[in-house]
Amino acid sequence: MCSGKSSISRKVAARLGYEAFDTDDLFEEKYHICVQDFFEKYGEDYFRKFESEILKKTGEMHHVVVSTGGGTPCFFDNMQWMKENGSTIFVRVSPLTSFHRIMNAKRKRPLVNGKSEDELRQYVENHYNSRLPFYEQADFTVKGENLDIDEIMNYLSQL
Repeated sequence: MCSGKSSISRKVAARLGYEAFDTDDLFEEKYHICVQDFFEKYGEDYFRKFESEILKKTGEMHHVVVSTGGGTPCFFDNMQWMKENGSTIFVRVSPLTSFHRIMNAKRKRPLVNGKSEDELRQYVENHYNSRLPFYEQADFTVKGENLDIDEIMNYLSQL
């Protein structure tokens, strides 16, 4: 959460001359409801199912960079699918960085809504640790703090 995936994907796409897509934005566009409202109304299980369908539809697109929600790689073999259908990049930030970014984020995040600062800090650390095995399956890892976009471009040029 809050690693910078969406903004990094836009920068990478611009450098490649591709389009950038965010699966949360695609979800909201298709279902005409924001992710947070969907979560509150229908719960995470339904969201993850539809999120996976949205992700798999990106396989029909060409010359795109897709950013996903932080939980996307952790459900329905999505990480395996992403690796089979493109290159995956893990934007690694520390749980503390993620926590600080969430605290200052403009966009509400359904999984952290209503938590106190201490609860949020613990939640972020627990979530990060439980998701890390999925993230570490990515083809390439970059540091999200002080990111050097040229590092990503260099990696992509070698494919």
